[in-house]
Amino acid sequence: MREKRQRLLDLLAIGRVSNLPTVWSNVLTGFLVARCFHEAPEDLTREIGLIALLLGSTSCAYLFGTFLNDWKDASFDEQYRPERAIPSGRWSRRAIGSIALVLSILATACLIPLSLSSAIVPLLGTALLISIVCYTVLHKKTPTAIIPMGLCRGLLYPLGFFSAASSSPGLVQSIQPLPIIILIGVGSLVYVAGLTLAARYESGPAGGTIPRLTLRLLLFACLLTHNWWWISGKSGDLGGTSAFLSALPALAVFVLWTARSLSILRKSVPEFVSRSLAGICLVDLLAFPGITIMLQASNASIISCPTLLPCLPLSCMVLSLVLQRVAPAT
Repeated sequence: MREKRQRLLDLLAIGRVSNLPTVWSNVLTGFLVARCFHEAPEDLTREIGLIALLLGSTSCAYLFGTFLNDWKDASFDEQYRPERAIPSGRWSRRAIGSIALVLSILATACLIPLSLSSAIVPLLGTALLISIVCYTVLHKKTPTAIIPMGLCRGLLYPLGFFSAASSSPGLVQSIQPLPIIILIGVGSLVYVAGLTLAARYESGPAGGTIPRLTLRLLLFACLLTHNWWWISGKSGDLGGTSAFLSALPALAVFVLWTARSLSILRKSVPEFVSRSLAGICLVDLLAFPGITIMLQASNASIISCPTLLPCLPLSCMVLSLVLQRVAPAT
């Protein structure tokens, strides 16, 4: 019984399941940006099915990446992380590779229904899987691997956006929302690239010291990219309060959490990376004052009380932190 429990915990650890809520937060943020510009279809069942397929596909793609990573790093882990599942002998390299293959097939299968009404969705899904493979191949060889890792996150937003747009043909032809979703994707890409840069020093022979100034610039760049309502020109009011003032709570939460994480970096790189991975949801939170304002302005019927929407990324963050007690984030 103890051995079976350990093997199950190994799978949860290999899958880094504590990071799955951050994936959901990214995808749903992109989805909601689309709904800012076009109301949800009247068929609620179709909308729920769309979200379920989207979350299923991106979750499988994420898990594909984590299992593929452990499969690829088996030799490295034998030397530097012998306690992990493959070098310890609790799971064979072949079994982990087979699970990775199945997950890639499931990720693709979930995207097929979304692809029927939008040619952009399969392109983005393919780009996501290619980015995962590129990172897996490069991450132990060169620091530039932080770019495909960042792409793995940055692509989740347009994937969520265009999946929502697949049920709104007029939205696909509109260029108005594109700068917004591109900026949000770039901001997340840069943030995750910073985390990946720090994670290179977590174990193994990387050596040297973390370039802290570069890391700070990468982590805080999203303060600009995610405040996209200034660029959209739809600042509006939220409950009689200016858009900027309505954004201050999200800004404060993100800055305080990230600053606290950076202070922990001096003592423990793994703990910094784990906290900052959960903080990906706070990166999304930065966009939610703008999302809320625009949904109110468009009278979209996606939710009866749009001001509750910021609870979505916050809930994902809490869930991520809870799951970290079961399976490590890195």
